[in-house]
Amino acid sequence: MSAQRLESKRLLLLPWESADWATFKPIAIDPVVMRYIGDGKPWPEEKIREFVERQRRHYQELDYCLWKLILKRDGRLVGFCGLQPLDDLPGVEVGWWLAQDQWGQGLATEAASVAVGDGFDRIGLPRIVAVALKENRASIHVMEKLGMRYEGVAIHHGFPVALYSLKKEFCST
Repeated sequence: MSAQRLESKRLLLLPWESADWATFKPIAIDPVVMRYIGDGKPWPEEKIREFVERQRRHYQELDYCLWKLILKRDGRLVGFCGLQPLDDLPGVEVGWWLAQDQWGQGLATEAASVAVGDGFDRIGLPRIVAVALKENRASIHVMEKLGMRYEGVAIHHGFPVALYSLKKEFCST
């Protein structure tokens, strides 16, 4: 299988390499980035490495993953965005994280639009979901900009989250 490559105006969405964990680490240990992720705590090195390896496995087995995000203008890894199967809820999730210095520029929406389009068009998914803690207004705003519809509250990894979804027939990407 040749390496999949997705692209937006400002970003490359690429598969992970094992060594990428070190470049991703500053994002995963930033307490401000992590405040709405799970228990809100920065990740230890082992969890960062596990995340990268899980995305590598997803890519090999499913042909999609939470792609690493590379800024075209300088080649910097600034987060991730893509698809992954949820392990405790039905469905495939679109998800994203961005380095704090990249917030507020529309990059999450830009990347998520590409990932959702790929999920519907290339992967053939009929429905894509997204979850966020209700306090994470920025992520919920991205979900709404993608055209996702609020379905209600769900429990994800022990935390109540807002669950949004988008069906292929309603996709405007």
